[in-house]
Amino acid sequence: MSNNQLAVPLKLGKRPLFMLLAFFLGALVGYVAGPNVAVIKPLGDVFISLLKFLIGPLIFVSITLAISFVADMRRLGKVFGRFLLYWAIVGLIAAFIGFTVAGIIKPGVGVKLEPPPGWTPPKLASLEDIIATVIPNNFIAPFLNLQGMQIIVAAILMGFAAVLLGKDMPDKKQLFVDMLNAILGVIYKFIDIVLWYAPIGIFALAANLVGVAGGMVLGAVFKMVLTQWIAYGIILLVVHPIILAGYLGVNPLQYWRKIYPAMITAFSTTSSSATMPVTLERASKLGVPVDMAQLIIPIAATINTQAVAAEMPIYVAWSSQMFGVSLTGGQIAIALFLGVIGAAACAGVPGGGIIVAAITLSIMGLPLTPIPWIAGIYTLIDMPNTMLNVTGDPLGVMVVAKGLGEFDKAKFYAPD
Repeated sequence: MSNNQLAVPLKLGKRPLFMLLAFFLGALVGYVAGPNVAVIKPLGDVFISLLKFLIGPLIFVSITLAISFVADMRRLGKVFGRFLLYWAIVGLIAAFIGFTVAGIIKPGVGVKLEPPPGWTPPKLASLEDIIATVIPNNFIAPFLNLQGMQIIVAAILMGFAAVLLGKDMPDKKQLFVDMLNAILGVIYKFIDIVLWYAPIGIFALAANLVGVAGGMVLGAVFKMVLTQWIAYGIILLVVHPIILAGYLGVNPLQYWRKIYPAMITAFSTTSSSATMPVTLERASKLGVPVDMAQLIIPIAATINTQAVAAEMPIYVAWSSQMFGVSLTGGQIAIALFLGVIGAAACAGVPGGGIIVAAITLSIMGLPLTPIPWIAGIYTLIDMPNTMLNVTGDPLGVMVVAKGLGEFDKAKFYAPD
C-alpha cells in the first residue's frame, strides 16, 4: 500500500441520492410549515457538531500523510519536482478562476444570514496575530479550539519530519506511516457513520433554512452550483487546451478522445481513486513513459484535484457574501492558498469535498451553516468535479514528460 493510500475508502452507495432527496424534502417541508419548523433544527445541529469533531484530526492526518509521501517521492528526482510545480501552478490558476467567477456571479448576494451567537467576522490581523494564529505552541490546543491554520502547519512540519526520519530509520518511518494510514481508516469509518445520519441532519437544516429564511436561499444554493459548473468549464475548455496546444503542441480533441473513458468513469463513480485503473490504462496511450504514468497517477489522484482547488474559494466567496463579510486582500490570498491545499488534502473518494469545505470555512473564520446545504446537493457538484480532477492527471504526466524530453507525439496521435 502506498504511503498516502486511504486505508479504508468510503463506499457511499446511494447515500448521495438520499442526501439530495433529503435536501429537497426538507426545503418543501420548510416552505409549507414556515418558521414553526425550527423545532427540528437540533437534529441538524447534531450533524454540524459531528462534522466539527472530524475536522481537526482529518486535517492533521491526511496532510501529514500526503506531505511525507510526496516529499519522499521528490527524492526520486526531476519527475516529481516537475509534477509538483505543475500541481502548484495549475492549482493556483484553478483557485483564482473559482474565486473570480464567484466574484462575477455573486451567488450569495441577495441572501442575508445571521451568524451563530458569539461569532464575529474575520478581521485583518497584525503580524504578531498572524504568527500566533499560524504557529502552534501546544499540540492539543489547536484541536480543542479548531485552529485550522495551526493544524495545517503542524501537519506539514510533521510530514517533513517523517521524511527526515526515513533517511536514518526507514523502518520507523514506515511504522509511522502505517499508523497514520490506520488512523485515517478509522476517521473515514467515522465519516461513514456520520454520512448515514447526514440525510436526517440535512432534512432538518434545509427545512429550518427555508422555513425561517425563505425560498431565496434555494436560489443562492443553485447559483453557487452554477458558479461551480462555470468555473469547471473554464478550466476544462480553456486552461487545459492552452496547456495542450500551447505547451505540448497537440490537439486537445485528440486528448479528450483518448481520455474520455476515464472521464466517463469518474463522472459516474465520483471517485478519482476508483477511476485510477482506467486513468492509468488511458495514460499509457498518450505518448508518455509507462513507468512515469505509474509513478505519478496514484499521487495525482490524491493531490491534483484541480476542481477542488476552484471549488473551495467559491465556498468562501459565497459564504462571505451571504454573511455580509468583506474579505481583505490577505484573506483572499489565504482562500486561494486553501484551495490549493484543499486539493491536496481532499481524498479521492465520493463526497470528500464536503469535509474539505467545512475545513476551509472553519479556517477562514466563517460559520459552517452552509455545509449541510452543500452536502445536500453535493452530487450535482461532485460528478463534474471528479471528471475534471481525473482529466487533469494524465495532462500532468504529459507536461512532465515534455519537460524531460520524453513525450512521444507520434504515439499520442497513434490510433487507439
